[in-house]
Amino acid sequence: MMFAIDTWFQSHADMSLLSFLLVCCAVGGASFFRGLTGFGYAILAVPFVGLVATPQVAVIMAILMQLLMGPIGIRQNLRIADKALIFKISAFACVTTPLGLWLLDMVSADIARLLITAIALGSFFLFMLKRAPVMNNSPLRLLLVGSSSGLLNGFAAIPGPPVILHFVRDQVAPAVSRSSMMLIFFVTAIAGTVAAWWRGMIDEQALILTALTCPLMVIGNHFGSRFFGAISEPVWRGFVLVLLLIAGAVALGRML
Repeated sequence: MMFAIDTWFQSHADMSLLSFLLVCCAVGGASFFRGLTGFGYAILAVPFVGLVATPQVAVIMAILMQLLMGPIGIRQNLRIADKALIFKISAFACVTTPLGLWLLDMVSADIARLLITAIALGSFFLFMLKRAPVMNNSPLRLLLVGSSSGLLNGFAAIPGPPVILHFVRDQVAPAVSRSSMMLIFFVTAIAGTVAAWWRGMIDEQALILTALTCPLMVIGNHFGSRFFGAISEPVWRGFVLVLLLIAGAVALGRML
């Protein structure tokens, strides 16, 4: 029985059953983190999935997952979020997302793994920076936030860092920032899906893995949201940092 299942995964998902179980762990853990914080699914999922699959498959999976999760809570998010600001940032992000996918297609798998993990680690440390209590919504600032978010979205499926740095402020209500960010990430997922399809980057492996692990995404996100605000920030920050350092060490080891 186990041999038959493993053979099926080898022929249809291009990986062993053990590798698939590792993908499931990455998706489940990352989706719990997304529900807990409102962001960060790809920051954890892409580096770890990319260790057992190609970085391109890991990125496409994350984009498709965020596309599927985007409609959840969309009505409530639309009521709370700053829709005018979302439109401006999302428009810039949609323009640069194809460029990020092109870069992902150009670099080797080992370099992409290392760069994606470095982006995830860098993003994590950026979140610790002190920020002004009020958002700067100048046209130039919105251009920088949106365009950099789109570039990171295409290359690593991690559109969050510029957006989070922009929205998470002391004088911005957490509910407003969370809803605004989740809507932007839904739009960038749509842009990423369209651009990836246009470039022919959505293959059978990515579709099968996304379909099989999508229930874990829903379950993990649900349980994570139940702990929203219950787990202290230093605890989850420390845990995520350790995981990303492990992913970075493994990615570096594969290059040597």
